[in-house]
Amino acid sequence: MTDPYSDHPKEEALESFLLNRLPEAELEIVETHILACEFCIEQLESLEVLIAATKATAMKPEARQTHPQFIGASVPWKDLFSFPKLSLAGVFCAATVGAILFSVPREVNLSAYRGREMPIVSTWRPLRLNLNAADLAEGPIVVELVDNGGVSVWKGQSAIRNDQVTVTVPWLTKSGPYFVRLFSAAQRAAPSELLREFTFQAKQPLL
Repeated sequence: MTDPYSDHPKEEALESFLLNRLPEAELEIVETHILACEFCIEQLESLEVLIAATKATAMKPEARQTHPQFIGASVPWKDLFSFPKLSLAGVFCAATVGAILFSVPREVNLSAYRGREMPIVSTWRPLRLNLNAADLAEGPIVVELVDNGGVSVWKGQSAIRNDQVTVTVPWLTKSGPYFVRLFSAAQRAAPSELLREFTFQAKQPLL
């Protein structure tokens, strides 16, 4: 775990972290890593459930009624995301990584074909959308992003090249379904025509 952002802590290390048994030398590395790693947060949550289930099987029924694990007590490791318990260096590293992460557009490939699983993206991060424009004539095009209520969130111009349209849209602040629509560039005597529509789901990031 020399590089906390490229190598995930092993399951044994995450388990020791949950049980407050992690050596001091590794504690800061693991804390800093999980602040910037959605995968390891999910791993911690899974381990937490497993540990709780293991403890539950060893407890008498009457003891479960009063044990903090079963009456909604706060989980210590999750306090990392609400209270400043990390070292200053750890907080600085996590903040730096977070700033870089959420300023770099995420590449999202969208197809208008029906029957495919709806892509999921994070809010609060720019998106670079690669839109399938196969069978559409090359040339200028209008791209519009609308929310689930049909309200326009962003609109801009691009062009169809090599069966694809690529646009970068600002970050989204609300979760929910969004639709990306391709319109023909309006001519003087003709209105824009809807050529293709794509969809994706936006969700709040874990951090």
